[in-house]
Amino acid sequence: MPVQMGRLKSLRTLTTFCVGKSNGSTIGELRELSHLEGKLSILKLNNVVDGRDAWRANLKNKKDLKELELAWSSEDADHSEKVRDVLDKLQPCMNLEKLTVKFYCGTSFPNWLGDSAFNKIKVMRLVGCHYCFELPPLGQLPALKELFIRKMKFLRTLGLELYGQPFQPFQSLEKLEFTEMAEWEEWVPSGSGGPDFPRLQELILEMCPKLRGSLPCDLPCLKKLSVEGCGVLHDQRATATTSTNLNYNSLQELEIEDGCQTSLLSLLETKLLSRLRIRNFNDIQCLPNINRLQSLSLWNCPTLSSFPEDGLPTSLTSLYIESCRRLEFLPHEMLAKLTSLHCLSICNSCDSMRSFPLGIFPKLTTLMIGNCENLESLCLIEEEGAVENLNHLNELDISGCPNLVCFPQGGLPTPNLTRLEFRRCDKLKSLPERIHTLTALQDLDIRDLPNLESIAEDGGLPPNLRDFSIYNCERLRASSSSVGGDYCNWGLQALVSLEEFMIGGRGSDEILETLLKQQLLPTTLHALWIKELSTLKSLDGKGLAHLTVLRSLYINSCKSLEFLPGEALQHLTSLQELHIKDCPSLQFLPEEGLPPSLSCLRIYNCSSLEKRYQNKTRQDHWIEINDEFII
Repeated sequence: MPVQMGRLKSLRTLTTFCVGKSNGSTIGELRELSHLEGKLSILKLNNVVDGRDAWRANLKNKKDLKELELAWSSEDADHSEKVRDVLDKLQPCMNLEKLTVKFYCGTSFPNWLGDSAFNKIKVMRLVGCHYCFELPPLGQLPALKELFIRKMKFLRTLGLELYGQPFQPFQSLEKLEFTEMAEWEEWVPSGSGGPDFPRLQELILEMCPKLRGSLPCDLPCLKKLSVEGCGVLHDQRATATTSTNLNYNSLQELEIEDGCQTSLLSLLETKLLSRLRIRNFNDIQCLPNINRLQSLSLWNCPTLSSFPEDGLPTSLTSLYIESCRRLEFLPHEMLAKLTSLHCLSICNSCDSMRSFPLGIFPKLTTLMIGNCENLESLCLIEEEGAVENLNHLNELDISGCPNLVCFPQGGLPTPNLTRLEFRRCDKLKSLPERIHTLTALQDLDIRDLPNLESIAEDGGLPPNLRDFSIYNCERLRASSSSVGGDYCNWGLQALVSLEEFMIGGRGSDEILETLLKQQLLPTTLHALWIKELSTLKSLDGKGLAHLTVLRSLYINSCKSLEFLPGEALQHLTSLQELHIKDCPSLQFLPEEGLPPSLSCLRIYNCSSLEKRYQNKTRQDHWIEINDEFII
């Protein structure tokens, strides 16, 4: 800190004070700053000499402070009485509303921490207080709404000391979070005769691997419960209490991860439950019936094989399935009941699924299918209303489906589709028919389709595209007998809304050469990405000259690119950014060809260019080479 901060006696805002060791930077500099208000963080408290030194900070008389953070250096391991005395003498004013204590190394907390006289504290965080064996009586704080306890590695029992003296503790607490409590084993109830947390709405337990026994049994207002990395919690070998004893009648959201707490699944019977996420479970075969659920996420449940016998509830709006390979996808008659489903994502799951029925969900807006290795087709169901059911679909993403070969005959009847993506579908030879009829489509992304031969041979690309990406589609270059290949029929130059175009990877050299030679790029482009073209040696300047509104040009990993002719750049009168990366053969940029509008030139891993421009400067733009700025 600047020395002698204490002379600024009228100072009202000081967000951080780092305690130093030398005169003029000790914690005593805070003594006369009695007008401080808002938030103050005092860091490096390990530099405080003793409690007497801490007392000089005079925090008690800083009546306008609302938030206070007291932090020691994380590497400090002084857990002597001195450090407890320091924290004791740093007692703040009773008006405080938020308190954070970090990396305190004492073995116990001073008496003021948890004193009911602090009747305005709403939020408290205790972080990295490794050597404390017990918590202060925080249940006595009448206004406390949020409590976060993290990384108290020596705390083994959370006992009666937490609740304090009142007959009913934690009268205002709404959110409680315990994270990374490595040795915590037991959570003892207060024995008060009533709920220990009568107003608690959110309880989060993360990475408490030794915590055994039961959760608090009576949480009448709990809306969200998240349990992660607590493998032995509710293990019935460790306790006779089961989850059927839990009074969580207000529970709406349940997240269970990384554990064997299958007994907690009985909470699915809670009437108000609307969101459920199950992650990293190894011993669950079938989901129980869930009545009112709106959102269901299943992730990495390798033994899960079936949904509930009665199917999923009709109230379901989103369903996410990932890494559940044994799971049998729902039969047709059960899928038809999901009349409220808006979002469906299936990734690396449902190995038995070979065909996906389009048009079965009347309100589906987003469909994502990834890494379903046995999927062969997307088919339109032969039922009345199937076409109309696709009117709501806005986004369709298919990736990592190597056996996908078939789409509905006549194309996708999805008039409101705005985003379409196909990636890593090895056997796919063509995109859906009549793609030009998708008049709402704005984003088309096709990548890593080694056998793709045609994308728009029957009418061109969708007319209102704004973003078009093509990468690693090597067979497109020989896909048509017409001059220039199938890509001459895309109708790129007619796309009056296209603003961003990316082309690269295997097979794209010939495509780009033709697009530039015949000036097929649309004049509306704002950004152009050219990447990983192995044989490209130079850009055809005539093919870029008409791009008068182009603002950003990115050239990446074109190993053979040797030079950019002047005419390739000088006509780009709106160009503001030029990014060149991993082009080791590129010797120079034409000085006379850099447009005056250029404000940023970035060069990365281009050895020849780096040497040339290392000492170059221009007053009207800046150059960045390998993350170093040259103004």
